Amino acid sequence: MSGVLPLLLLALAGASPQAKSYALVVGNNQSLDPKVADLRFADDDAARYYELFSARTTDARLLTVLDQASQKLYPGLASKARPPTKVELLRAFEALNAAAEADRAQGTDSTLYFVFSGHGRRTAAGDGTIQLVDGELTRDEFFEQIVGRSKATWLHVIVDACDSYFFVNARGVQLPASAPATEAVAAHLADHSLERHPNVGAIVSTTSEQESHEWQAIGSGVFSHQVRSALSGAADVNADGRVEYSELAAFVAAANAQVTDPRQRVNVSVHPAALDRTVPLVDVTLPSTSAHLLLPRSLSGHYWLEDELGVRVVEFNKEAGTPLLIAFPGTRTTWLRTEAQEARLSPRPGEFVDASTLTFSSLARAAKGATDAIFRQRLFAEAYGPRFYQGFVSSSGDVPVAPSVAEQLRSRSASPRVP
Repeated sequence: MSGVLPLLLLALAGASPQAKSYALVVGNNQSLDPKVADLRFADDDAARYYELFSARTTDARLLTVLDQASQKLYPGLASKARPPTKVELLRAFEALNAAAEADRAQGTDSTLYFVFSGHGRRTAAGDGTIQLVDGELTRDEFFEQIVGRSKATWLHVIVDACDSYFFVNARGVQLPASAPATEAVAAHLADHSLERHPNVGAIVSTTSEQESHEWQAIGSGVFSHQVRSALSGAADVNADGRVEYSELAAFVAAANAQVTDPRQRVNVSVHPAALDRTVPLVDVTLPSTSAHLLLPRSLSGHYWLEDELGVRVVEFNKEAGTPLLIAFPGTRTTWLRTEAQEARLSPRPGEFVDASTLTFSSLARAAKGATDAIFRQRLFAEAYGPRFYQGFVSSSGDVPVAPSVAEQLRSRSASPRVP
């Protein structure tokens, strides 16, 4: 384990929390439109987001109704969940917001994650909404009751729903050309926009209405699976343990780069917090109950972590030359897999596993249908690492991450010495 990996290990061993963090995770399979089919895995996505964030937050709240199959996959989680209604959503937010306000009074920074997986739609006026079991939460309600009232230092919004771009962006509002743009309307639109809230960042699916990208093989929405993989550390391109917005955007772009069929392609809108476009979404070196998998520079290729119940937790296609630190639940036996091989991991929460010490054995798999074959062959087919990332940010306009420690050391050693 040469290069940056020892530095990551030192960070993990000596890190102390610098701030508090909280998570409000909502998942709802049900559609309020009888013409639109219910989703199958929004509850599973909520459960996995909850597992991801509860391991590294001060307080995490889960609002979902786990179906029978999901309750078997996530034993004990149903007792922690509340129904995804407006009342429960606002009640959970008030509790977390009160904690963030207390942190602020003590001079402590805080981060709040708001995550939704489920149905959404665009109204006739152009606004986006998300659907709860007892009705829609409109964009106006979200900005007035959540975003505008949040006391957290940073608010990260993740929404996996149809037309969710218009749930967080003012450009979703479309007025008739003949309607006068009064000062009141202009002020309303400005206040209900991310630009008015520079401490808020958003990651949303831009899938069109009535299109969903759920994949039975992973029991998840494809967008949410990719976002969780990125937030587990797989998007960290400079080996500092932090995942910034630009890294997540590049990671998702790489994961979908070879999906050429627009019906299967996942599109994402990434909006970093304007106050600091490099603020990390997560830092996997901070103390948590997660287990960690250390992937050396030499390891490359398409891998995923799958637990003993068949839940695919993290997936990535790693470039050679850069080490990677992956955080995962570690509460069940887990396998590191490829299409042809697998290695067993039996970690405990907080334990570290060096992938270079694992023993791989052969694995036989069979595809199941056309959609399954497309996803297996195309998703994560593009290697992700510094080369892909540099090409992505050069065209996207994102603020790039700082050079890795190894790059900084190489740069210093190559610099001419001044007598």
